[in-house]
Amino acid sequence: MNKISKIAKIGKNFKIGINNIIGDNVKIWDDVIIGSNNKIYDNTIIYPNTIIGDNNVILNNNVLGEFEVEAKYNFIDKKFGGLKIGNHNFFHINNIIYNGFHHQTIIGNHNKFLSEISCHHDCYLENNILIYLRAMLCGLVKLHSNTGLGAGVIVQQNLKMGQYSFGAMLNPIVKNCFPFFIYKNNISYRMNYHRVPKEWHQYEEQLLNNDFNNLPEEVINIIKKFKD
Repeated sequence: MNKISKIAKIGKNFKIGINNIIGDNVKIWDDVIIGSNNKIYDNTIIYPNTIIGDNNVILNNNVLGEFEVEAKYNFIDKKFGGLKIGNHNFFHINNIIYNGFHHQTIIGNHNKFLSEISCHHDCYLENNILIYLRAMLCGLVKLHSNTGLGAGVIVQQNLKMGQYSFGAMLNPIVKNCFPFFIYKNNISYRMNYHRVPKEWHQYEEQLLNNDFNNLPEEVINIIKKFKD
């Protein structure tokens, strides 16, 4: 059974699972699909062609699937390329996630958005990503699993961050980030010890020197995925 506020506004062609909570003044536009066991709190807006999986927590004043446009295009009409959100994600307050312009914006599973984050069109976020307040992804950005962004980080368009990499607070990211390291002033200055498995810490110097010999297979696979 779902608990939907009487003053929530629901559009056409809405599909929903079970055991969801939808708060006051939530606005759900047409053609939205929501799974089960989600908590969607007051004043959140969910735009057309958004798909939300299961067990997500979406706190107050989030905007999901907002219309996006690229600067070189003249506005004609709102067209929603789609937003797909997986399972077990947490959205703190006042985040804005834009829909896709060229294809869907995709957010995987077990990610955390810790307030006032702006994620622009066609981004692809995998799993277990932690983004601190007021970070910005400028479109067509790919974050591999277990990455993170400190408060106020801006990621330039068309970049990717490898698995376990982290952008240090208030630093702009203007080039691709190799896996495993924390980036400050766009330089990898140390391994991300907090998230990289402890048994891989011994390879820090070797990876900094671009020496990929005799590394564990899983480490090699992460590097290959980043380079693809």
